[in-house]
Amino acid sequence: MIVHDLFLPLPLPVLSAGIMLMLADMAWRRAAARGPALGLVTLLAALATVAYHVGASPPDGTGLFIQDRWTACTALLVLFSALCILLMSWRDVAGGEYTLLLVLATLGATAMVFSANDIPFFLGLEIVGMSLPGLLAFRRHQIMPACEAAMKYLILSGLSSAVLLFGMGLAYATTGSLRFVLPAPVAGTPPAMAMAATVMILAGMFFKLSAVPFHMWLPDVMEGAPVPVAAFIAVVSKIAMFSVFVRYFGAGPVTPTLNGVLYAVIILTILGGNLLALRQTSLMRLMACSSIAHVGYLLIAFFCPGSLQAGAITVYLLAYTVSTLGVFAIMSASAVPADPGGTVIAEWKGLFSRRPFLATAMSLMLLSLAGIPPGIGFLAKFQIAATGVEHQRDLLLCVLVIGSIIGLYYYLNIIRVMMGTATLSPLTMDRRMQPELTALIIVLSMIVVIGGLFPARIIQPLLPVSPGGSILPTE
Repeated sequence: MIVHDLFLPLPLPVLSAGIMLMLADMAWRRAAARGPALGLVTLLAALATVAYHVGASPPDGTGLFIQDRWTACTALLVLFSALCILLMSWRDVAGGEYTLLLVLATLGATAMVFSANDIPFFLGLEIVGMSLPGLLAFRRHQIMPACEAAMKYLILSGLSSAVLLFGMGLAYATTGSLRFVLPAPVAGTPPAMAMAATVMILAGMFFKLSAVPFHMWLPDVMEGAPVPVAAFIAVVSKIAMFSVFVRYFGAGPVTPTLNGVLYAVIILTILGGNLLALRQTSLMRLMACSSIAHVGYLLIAFFCPGSLQAGAITVYLLAYTVSTLGVFAIMSASAVPADPGGTVIAEWKGLFSRRPFLATAMSLMLLSLAGIPPGIGFLAKFQIAATGVEHQRDLLLCVLVIGSIIGLYYYLNIIRVMMGTATLSPLTMDRRMQPELTALIIVLSMIVVIGGLFPARIIQPLLPVSPGGSILPTE
C-alpha cells in the first residue's frame, strides 16, 4: 500500500513510535526516570496531533478509520486523561514497564475512538484488554488484591470480548460488511441472525461500559487496582467504548425491540449504580458504582437524538472526565506508602482541618459529579435533562431526578465526613504535597469551575457539530 492510499489519524503512529522508543530504551539501558519522561513526551505529541492525519480518507467511506469533530473531541479527552493518569503515578513508577503499558493501553483506546470498522475497533479493544491486567498488578504494597483484580478483569474481559466477536461475525454474515452498520436481514439470511448479532454486540459493549446487568465486575476490579489504574478504567476505557457505541448504534434507525432494551438498561443502570453506591464504605468502590450511574445518564442523551444531543453528550463527557480525574488525583495525593489506596471513607474524617486544599478540591469535584453549581457537572446534567424534555421521555426524567437525589446523598456524605473532627489516621497525617499532583489538581479544579461559570468559553470550541446537527458528522 502506497502513502496516498493510506488514511491514518496521526496520534496512532505517534503513540506507536513512542512505544517503540520505550521498548528500545528498556532493551538498551534501563533508567528509572527515562521511561516516564518518554511516555510524557509521547502523550503530549499525540495530543498535539489529534486534528492531523496521514493520507486521504476514502470518498466512499470504506476506510478503517474516520476523523471528524466527534473523534477529535473524544480523542482529546482520552489523551488528556492518560496524561493526567501518568502524572498521578509519576512518583510510584518503578522502571519503564508501567509507562509502556499505560501508553499501550492509550494507543488501544485511541484506535477505538478513530475506528470506523470492526477490525481496528476490536484490535484496539484487545490492546486495552491485554495491557490493563499488567497495570492492575502494579500495586507493590498490596500484591494479592492487585493480582486478584487482574485475574478477574482478564477472565471477564476475555469472555465479553468473545461474545462481542461472535456478534461481529454474525453481523458480517448478515451484512457482508465490517463497517459500523446495524445488522439488517437481507435476502438469503434468517431475520433471527441479525437480531442475534445486534444483541451480542450490544451485550459486549454494555459489559465494557459496565452498564447494568453487566456491571458486577467493576467495583471488585477497581478496589484491587492502584488508584491511577482505577482512574484509567473509570475514565479512558469508558470514553473509548462510549465513542464506539455512539458511532455504531447511531449509524442507522434502531428497531422498536432494541429501543425497549435500551430503555430498560438505562433505568436499571441509573438506579442500580446509585443504590449500590449507597452501601459502600470504600471510596474506590463508591466511585466505581458512581461511574455505572453516569453511564446511564450518558445513555439518556444517546437515546434522545436531536438538536441538543451533540452538546449534551460532549459536555457530560467533559464534566465526568475532569471531575472523576480530580477525585482520583486527590486520592493519589492523599495516599501514604503503608496504605497507597486510602480508600476507606472513614479515614477521610477531619481532612478539612488537616489538609484544607485537598478537602476543598475534593468537595468541588464531588459537587460537580452530583450536578451542583458552580461545577461543570451542573450544566452537564441540565443538558442531559433537556434532551429528555425535548423528546418527552417522562419516565427517564423521573429516573434521572431520583438517581441525582440518591447521588447527592452519598457525595455530600463524603464532604460531611471530611468536615468532622480530625483524627490521627494515616490518611490525615501531614505529608509534603507532590508538585505534579498539586499542579494537576489545580488545573482540573480550574476546568471544573470555569466550565461551570463560563461554559461558552471552554465548551463551545469542543462541540463536535454546530447546533442542530447530528452527533455523527462526516468530515
